[in-house]
Amino acid sequence: MRYKGKYVALIEIDFDIEKSKGMLPFEEIKKNVVGGNLTNDIRYLIRDEIVDDYGNVTVTQQYADMYEIERREE
Repeated sequence: MRYKGKYVALIEIDFDIEKSKGMLPFEEIKKNVVGGNLTNDIRYLIRDEIVDDYGNVTVTQQYADMYEIERREE
C-alpha cells in the first residue's frame, strides 16, 4: 500500500535589515536572496528537516528583490 498526497504553500519573507558592523556587503546579501541561493537553501531545509525520504521538494522562486533605502529619523 502507498500513501500519496501534496502540500502546496506560499512562503513570503519580508526582509528589514539594519546595517551593522561586520555584516556582509549589500551586494552579497542581495546575490544570496535574489540570485537563487535562498531558494535552494529553503528547498534543502524542508527536504532535510521535514520531508526526509518521504517525497520530493520543489521550491519555485516567483519574485525576489532587495534594495537599499535611507533610514528616516522617527
